[in-house]
Amino acid sequence: MKKKTIIPLVLSFITLSTLSIASDEPVVLKGFRLNTNLVEKDFTMMSESPTRNDIMNYIKKTNPRINYETSEAIAENVIKVSECFKIDPWILTGLIKKESTFNPKAISPTNAVGLTQFTSAGINEVNDQLGLKGTAYASPDSIEYFNNKIKTCIDPTWKHAWDRVAVQKDDPEFISEVKTLIMSDIELAVTYGGILLKTYLVVVDGKHDMRTSEIYFRALQIYNGEPGNAKVEYARAIFKNLKEMYPKKVNFNF
Repeated sequence: MKKKTIIPLVLSFITLSTLSIASDEPVVLKGFRLNTNLVEKDFTMMSESPTRNDIMNYIKKTNPRINYETSEAIAENVIKVSECFKIDPWILTGLIKKESTFNPKAISPTNAVGLTQFTSAGINEVNDQLGLKGTAYASPDSIEYFNNKIKTCIDPTWKHAWDRVAVQKDDPEFISEVKTLIMSDIELAVTYGGILLKTYLVVVDGKHDMRTSEIYFRALQIYNGEPGNAKVEYARAIFKNLKEMYPKKVNFNF
């Protein structure tokens, strides 16, 4: 995930807007207050699901330097997070390949980190959805949804990232500490990536009536956040990764 250009907004009562992208399609800007019904929606796109071995083999093919234990942990968490948040595991795997080539300690030139390449903006977005700043920054229902899924589906012993670092959220080192944690904890990195992707899927679906593949295509552009055509090519690359992995021939209109 690349460094985002954030348009100043009053976040306590943020509204969703649209802008034009290089392909002349409107894309919804990030927002914190999600449609309650859509948060619970199943965004699984493909009819077949990958096995752990499917993902591990793809990781080995992509980056042979990733050891067995790391590959296994990534695969298991991709499957678990996708099932819990009802997002497509092929897309999530393709996103991780595009962002980090499955290297948990990857750091980009813009200081995005980990498997799912988190920036300060991405960390703040997920922390908002998990309730760090209360209901001024996310709806009570979405906070409840994400926390309930984590506790009942991801890990019943889960501790939020802000409870696992040595500094408070207002400390200048807070984001840096969370980034370090993301690079050392595969479950956290994949879970944060899954929550951010689900958030953007809900944002897009709340503004447009379209097929699931088109919702993903737009949501991935928001996840990337680069200007101009770069984010469009980013989304296309992730769909290309899906096509490489998927056991049947599939085509998309972008």
